[in-house]
Amino acid sequence: MENSMGGFTGTKSRKQADFYFWIHAALRKYIEVTMDLILVGLVLVTFIFIIKTIYLLGQVIYDDTNISQVISEFLFIFILIEVLRILVIYIEYHHVSVDIMVELAIVAILREIMLKGAIELETIKIVGVSLLIAVLGLLLKFGGIRSRADPESGIYKPFFKATK
Repeated sequence: MENSMGGFTGTKSRKQADFYFWIHAALRKYIEVTMDLILVGLVLVTFIFIIKTIYLLGQVIYDDTNISQVISEFLFIFILIEVLRILVIYIEYHHVSVDIMVELAIVAILREIMLKGAIELETIKIVGVSLLIAVLGLLLKFGGIRSRADPESGIYKPFFKATK
């Protein structure tokens, strides 16, 4: 039977619609599982990078104390920790936190400046980077991108409960 819109009504079209939605739900489920497995792999790789960077930091401190290299390695560890935080938030909530990404961008820019040295940069590059950091800072402060989901997010919550 055909309705006024040109589509078919009845049990055949209902079965097709049910099958269509079932296929999409099944594909979505498997794609989400695949994405979670990829993200767990990225978390493991990030842990390996953190361990490798800490090892290289120990070598730099032991061999020669180049303070700019040491600070750069510390900042790289912080960048990797923030990447790890983004990955964990994505695994848990299935969305990317923009405020963490802005913080990560600021730290990465500062690390690159420390690696190259502010004295070696051209004036126009220093002005451009300064404007970029100022805009990112203003976006972070006044852009309304801070997550407000948990009002207790600033409260310390121990991982393990104390036993009595």
